[in-house]
Amino acid sequence: MHIIPVIDLKDGLVVAARQGKRQTYKPLASPLCPQPELPAVIRAYLSVFPFRTFYIADLNAIENNGNNHALITRMLQAHSDISLWIDSGTDPFINDNSVSFRDRVSNVLGSETGISIEQLDHYTRKSDCILSLDYAQGQLLGDPGLLDYPDLLPQRVIIMSLDHVGSHGGPDLERLRTLQEQLPGKQLYAAGGVRNVEDLRQLAANGGHGALLATALHNGTIGSSHLYNFHDQVFAHPDSR
Repeated sequence: MHIIPVIDLKDGLVVAARQGKRQTYKPLASPLCPQPELPAVIRAYLSVFPFRTFYIADLNAIENNGNNHALITRMLQAHSDISLWIDSGTDPFINDNSVSFRDRVSNVLGSETGISIEQLDHYTRKSDCILSLDYAQGQLLGDPGLLDYPDLLPQRVIIMSLDHVGSHGGPDLERLRTLQEQLPGKQLYAAGGVRNVEDLRQLAANGGHGALLATALHNGTIGSSHLYNFHDQVFAHPDSR
């Protein structure tokens, strides 16, 4: 299992995500990190475990309201040993003209943008990409036809269960099992609802390749002792690929 901490950025600050209701997101203040500034959140995560890959959702870019690219660039400059998965909507952080950080950044392309299989194939050929299949109220947001072309999809696929994010409701194991059948051979990463180590065990038992976490790390239900104690049994050290 790859365990990847999640950071949601809006207007230059880290915000606490809950059930995909972005208009209600507030600046982060948690037991792990009472400050919403990005450098503080990175330090807090690294105090729990030496993570090497982080997922960033640039909510401004996703909502077509500017972006946080400059802030993310400063983070990459400050942490040369860290790689990022970045969802910035239709404004990929790594684009056709980008050179810097290309070996440390993977673009996350969300189905909620309405991306077509042709566009997805274009981006995947140009840079290292990850597909995020975004679900809300049980429905895939975007083009359901994406699932008809598994051979054209990136190797890594995030199952983004927006209704589960920050909800303490547990991961969507049924969706994971369904997509394993639809997308054989893909590396599936669960996002949303993971509460504790038992949830991670269930994801691993059901074929999950990894999990994206925020709330469980911030409230301590998954902490240093869990990650280190189960490192050899459940977890693989995260890497950028």
